[in-house]
Order: sequence, then structure tokens, then C-alpha cells
Amino acid sequence: MDFITTGVIASTVYDVLKAGAKLSAGVLKERLEKWLKDDVVAEAVAAELSKLDLNEDLSEKAIEKRIDQSQNLGALIHGINAKVSVVGPATVTNVNQTHSGSGDNVGVNKIVN
Repeated sequence: MDFITTGVIASTVYDVLKAGAKLSAGVLKERLEKWLKDDVVAEAVAAELSKLDLNEDLSEKAIEKRIDQSQNLGALIHGINAKVSVVGPATVTNVNQTHSGSGDNVGVNKIVN
């Protein structure tokens, strides 16, 4: 499973449980609105998370391990990530420059260490 996605979900679940709220599709959809848009998918993710017996006594790392071990949740996340990567917006930046003389010719951002 994608470790970044797992971390984001684990962090969200941890925050929800820590605040004493019930983990539901609505809460997940609200907190992960940019990534989890469909009600059906949100309900499926919430249902799989409820099977993991998550509670407020678990650490964020423990929640992440349980999420990582769930094959059904892994398949859901893989499907969501595949759909997002196909539909996600792309940005193309074109820079045309003319440079004469000495010195730097920086088009966008110059990173100096």
C-alpha cells in the first residue's frame, strides 16, 4: 500500500478518534475531501476501517500498521489512487529566455544551498 496515503488516512483516523468523534463516511469525506469524493467509496473505506477495531487508545503508528495490514482497504486505496492519478490536473510551465553576458539565467525558482 502507498505509505503516504496510509499515513494520511492514519493521521485523519487518529485525529477523529482523539477528538471523541465517531468514524463515519461523512467525517472521512469531510476531512479527505480532495482525495475521497464519492459517497460510495467513502462508505466503503469507513466500513473497512470499522473492521479494524480502531479506538482512541491506539497511537497513530499503531493505526497506520493496522491499515497497512488490511488487504481490502489496500485494494480500495489502490483503486482511489489510480483514479486520482488519471483524473488529476496537470500543469505545464513553459519558459522562453534569451540570455547574453555573464551570470545566472533563472527561469522559475533558483535553489541555493
